Amino acid sequence: MLVPLIRHSPGVFWLEPVFGVRGDGFFLGSSELVFGTLILLGYWHPRLGILGALGSIVTFVGTCAIIPFLPDAWAKEAGGFPIMTLPLGFLFKDFLFLTVSFYLLKHDLAAAVSELRSSRQTARTWSVEG
Repeated sequence: MLVPLIRHSPGVFWLEPVFGVRGDGFFLGSSELVFGTLILLGYWHPRLGILGALGSIVTFVGTCAIIPFLPDAWAKEAGGFPIMTLPLGFLFKDFLFLTVSFYLLKHDLAAAVSELRSSRQTARTWSVEG
């Protein structure tokens, strides 16, 4: 099911020749699992969350880039009106995930900056007291 999506993608078309049909699905699934885990770990360590958010942004930009090149994305089955086909609907969710990834990146950057400022403040306190 992923083969037509990958073949028409300007960002991930190279996966099939490199990894094969099963390998490209495994690669995409594994990378999304790694980025999701990093996002989860970002709750405790904002720098890991930043890595996860950046990775997911790249992933979802790649999958959203498939949409304009997807063949037969719209069907005219509803009285002549175009309706979204299943592959297009499957990819459309990635716009939401892309938006959430940017939100998480912003949140983790703010947390990392706050953490850095507090550690610098602590270092100044120790140098003044010492």
